[in-house]
Amino acid sequence: MSLEQHIAEVAAANPGVRIDCYVLFSSHTDAMQMYDCLRGAKLNARVSTTPRQARSSCGVAVLVPSSEALQVEEVALASGIPYEGIVALPCQIDPKRDVYC
Repeated sequence: MSLEQHIAEVAAANPGVRIDCYVLFSSHTDAMQMYDCLRGAKLNARVSTTPRQARSSCGVAVLVPSSEALQVEEVALASGIPYEGIVALPCQIDPKRDVYC
């Protein structure tokens, strides 16, 4: 299944929810190199922990908006930086986390 199809499938299963994409890596060094490369290409990227829904083991990922995922995939392939895949998930960020009032 292509990345575009994967994003569309996740979006269809979660109507009205923002879809984010996580670029997965086997090493922290690769993730940081990819982050720098994506920011250099003027794409939105954040370093993030890997959500359990994306992979059972802990790790580091680069979080990107689904609207830029295809561009991210192109930059990743052109850069030669190894990555394990790109996983689309409904937004995992809870805006009420750590809000006590």
